[in-house]
Amino acid sequence: MAGLQITLTNFLLGSFLGWLPTIFFFVMLALAFYRFLKRKLSSQPIEKILKSLILYSVIFYAAYAAILTLGQYYIWSQSEFGRTLLNSPLNDKSLVDVLAKFSWLADNSLGYFIFYSYGRFWLEILISVALAAGFYLFLKLLKKHNDRFFENGETELGFLTALIVGWPKFIIFLPLIFVFVILVSIFRRVYFKEFYTTLGWPMLWAALITLIIGNTLIEIFNFGVLRI
Repeated sequence: MAGLQITLTNFLLGSFLGWLPTIFFFVMLALAFYRFLKRKLSSQPIEKILKSLILYSVIFYAAYAAILTLGQYYIWSQSEFGRTLLNSPLNDKSLVDVLAKFSWLADNSLGYFIFYSYGRFWLEILISVALAAGFYLFLKLLKKHNDRFFENGETELGFLTALIVGWPKFIIFLPLIFVFVILVSIFRRVYFKEFYTTLGWPMLWAALITLIIGNTLIEIFNFGVLRI
């Protein structure tokens, strides 16, 4: 039994869970690249395929945060100090007053644990999903104003790629889209004699570069303070 506890703790604290989101979202992006490339040959509308990938991504986000939350509970339950934290209401009155919506945690024996888990595991995910949804709505409005910038499914692709990069890498992803609009436009004009570029391929390439070097760029531009 002790050996099982050590193994579980190593799993929860080890590198696997740290790498899991990167692996998952690289897979999601690879599927997005493939499906977008083959969109004209597929029997399913590209919008439907991308909405499925969006749903899988949101489910993964929630499941990952839940695993980390349960793991944190388990780890704290293994020590006397941790059990003290698990039975502590959020009794910092100044904090409760500032964050009035959390006032109910002041009387909850799990108050501190819930607040800690929310800030450590859930808040970044909620921001990522909200940003992706906001980006999707922006793309929908842009398409309604001028649909020359879009092909079928590209608004959904924007939602998916924004979900994949998440917060705070979204602040790197957004300007990279405009960089790749220029690069893809030049490529298409030189090699295919096409004079219009939609946002699909630039968003995919921007998401790929953001996944690969986004954290490095965040440090270079001193955006690390935005991490939660």
